[in-house]
Amino acid sequence: MAIIFITGLSGVGKSSALVQLEKEGYNVVDTDNGYVKSIRNEGGEERIWDAEKITHVLEQYKQSHLFISGCYSNQGKFYHYFDYVVLLKADLDVMLDRINKRTSHDYGKSPEERAEVLDSYENVLPMLEKRSDITIDTTNNGINEVCRRLKELL
Repeated sequence: MAIIFITGLSGVGKSSALVQLEKEGYNVVDTDNGYVKSIRNEGGEERIWDAEKITHVLEQYKQSHLFISGCYSNQGKFYHYFDYVVLLKADLDVMLDRINKRTSHDYGKSPEERAEVLDSYENVLPMLEKRSDITIDTTNNGINEVCRRLKELL
């Protein structure tokens, strides 16, 4: 049984991939929904994975396939649980266009959040690229191709 972690910045298609995989009958967990907590640090407030909740969900699915997604600063602490860490990435203009057009939530649309997206593209993406086993560029790949490549890892 495989646990596949899908990571990447906002607007690369993580949620879309999970929706499609779930429609196909796969177990999926979007950690943006109920698996994070806020902590205070020098820079203010930060949202990170809630270790207890993440550990619980990983234990719950260890006997079955699971696609789990998210992008949080403490995710590396959990990489040993994953069979593969898959980075979804896209060109910046494509990410920004997707963020502008999406209706599922508004993250990335305010000036402050847009600045976070741009900062993450410059500073977080290179770290994600170094720590990922596989990178899938979603710039020109549709969701069916992305999901096909993810399912090949099982």
